[in-house]
This record gives sequence, C-alpha cells and structure tokens, in this order.
Amino acid sequence: MRILHLDPDDVDNPLSGGGPVRTLEICQRLSLRHQITVLTPTFPGSTPERWRGAVRYLRLGRKIGDHGSSHHITFWLSLPAAIRRFDYDLLVEDMMPPCSVTLTPLVKKNKPLIASVQWFHAGLWRDQFKLPFDWLQDHGVRMYKNFIVLTESMRQRIDRLHPRARIEVIPNAVDQRLYGLTPEYGDFIFYLGALDVGIKGLDLLLLAYAQVPEEERLPLIMAGHGDAWPAIEAIIGQHGLAPWVQHIGKVGHEERNDLLRRCRFVCMPSRHETFGMTLLEGCAAGKPVAFFDAPPMNEIAPPDCPRAVAFESNSYAELLRHLLGMSSLELAELGGHCRSWALRFTWEEIAAKQERFYRDVAGG
Repeated sequence: MRILHLDPDDVDNPLSGGGPVRTLEICQRLSLRHQITVLTPTFPGSTPERWRGAVRYLRLGRKIGDHGSSHHITFWLSLPAAIRRFDYDLLVEDMMPPCSVTLTPLVKKNKPLIASVQWFHAGLWRDQFKLPFDWLQDHGVRMYKNFIVLTESMRQRIDRLHPRARIEVIPNAVDQRLYGLTPEYGDFIFYLGALDVGIKGLDLLLLAYAQVPEEERLPLIMAGHGDAWPAIEAIIGQHGLAPWVQHIGKVGHEERNDLLRRCRFVCMPSRHETFGMTLLEGCAAGKPVAFFDAPPMNEIAPPDCPRAVAFESNSYAELLRHLLGMSSLELAELGGHCRSWALRFTWEEIAAKQERFYRDVAGG
C-alpha cells in the first residue's frame, strides 16, 4: 500500500514535540510492507529530501524573512498541490495548528483519508489571537470520516462533535531503552517538556514549588524549549526560586534518559495534553510522576500513582511534599509499579494496531 503522511513537524526540528516521534516510530515499522512518504515543513537545517530507512521525508514550504511561522504557513499552502501530485492509496493527516483541521478533505483524490489527532488545542489559540480557531476546529472535523486518537477522552470529544465518525484509539509508546535503565533516586526533581505556561502548567508547578518549605526542597531541573522562558523566569524571580531552579534547554535522547534515571521523581503539571508522553516516559524509567487528576493524564497514569486535584496549586504542593518525603525504597517500590504499568505501551504493538486500521479503512 502507498501511504502519504502529512506531518506538521519533524524529529530533527529543534522545536519539535512528540508527534513526529510517533510518525517515525510507526512509519519505520510499516515501511517493511508499505511504501511511505512523509511530507513536513522546512525548518532550520532541513534538506529538501531525507530517507530514514525506507521512509521518504519531503519538505514543503520555506521561511520568509524573519517570520517565525512562515515554515508552517507555506507548508499549509503547499499541501493542495502536493496531495494532487502524489500517487497514494491512503492519506494520513496529523492535525495541526491553528485550527487542527485543514482543507485536505476538499482537495484529496478519491482515496481514503485518516485524521490523526496529535493536536487539538484550537481554543487556546483563540484565546491568544482572538480569532475563532476553535469554531473552525469543531465544525471542520465533520469533513473527516476516519480518526485515530491517542486516548479514550479524546475519542469521546471527537464523538460528541461528529457522532458518525469512525474513531480508533491507538496510544503512544516510549523509547524502549527507558525500560532498561537502573533507576537512582537522586538529589533533584525533573521537569521535561515545552516551556509553556498555559498548556504545560509551569505557573502552577512553580507556585506549588514555592509552597514547599526550603528544608524539604530539592533543586528543580527544567529541560525543554519554548518562547515562554522570559515569563517563566519572571515567575521564578517573583517567588524567590532562582537558587532552586535550573533551566538546561532542550536535551538529546541520551541526556534525557540519564536525567530520568537519576532524578528523584518527574513533574508533569500540564493543563492540556493530547496524550502525555512525559508521564509515560517517567513511568518507563521507573519514576513516580507528579500530575493533576484530569484527562488524559489520569488515563495514561498507573491507577495507584498519587495525583493532585486538577489544577489546584495547593494540592500539587502537597503532592510534591508527599513525594519529597518518601524514602528511596518507597520511591523504588512506587516506581516499579509505574514501570510495570508502562510496559503495556510498545511501538511494535501500536504499529500493528495502526496498520490494521489502515488496512480496514483502505479496504473499505
């Protein structure tokens, strides 16, 4: 089967998230039996074409002047012509900002299309730019018939918007090397992810962290990228946390794995996620994760993992103090439960499930 996959991100993009990791992991496994081409935007350092194993990556669009969003805008404008130009049996589209949906259903060939819901946060863009992105998202999903979502909570959300849609829940997995790490429960706590306030909840994390008495604190190391660092740094300064917080920027896989291995526990204070990869990565590394009891985080987390009341900083502070007060033996026991839970998420099983859905849709 010839599969054309539209991905608004790439694993080599310095600003990339978890979506392109999923694309690569699944496509590399399916390329043993299928011909796969992935279309992505350009980004600093990208080449027009790249092969990753048997998967062909092609870049569309370009940067215009100093406009930071021009890569994605020109990518979106290039899609109609590209979709008509390529021969394919199945078209897979990862939903993308600002509206999640695009005009792909209107320009595709008479071939089946699957929308993969890796991003569904148009409401946040509405709040930021005062434009009706969420209205376009909620009405635009009705142009699609087939969906892959990562969690049951997202399946329910799509089903409310489009009751006649065919929706398959296929979660993410994590780097299998995390399961082979020997955990240490060291002298720092760890945040891994985008430097963002509204979505990732770093304001809530820092407000809660400031409530932990100094004699109980461990240093907080923050690894990630994003343009919200000045705002985050201001919050750190406001609460006098500068001596306790270290920002180390985006880290590679090896450094990430080492930090997960050595940290005391992982902090994931997100308000919004389509999945919650960091939570699963922490569990796979054998570490407890401090998170809010809200979907989809509570769907991904082990049932016996302690959690805070949704988006209440006081409750999150109590959770931090609870985990900080646990001995290494207690953390190891809890981390072992977390790892056992995470073992059910493997790329091999997920790729096989995705392939079955691809074949069903293409055959239908």
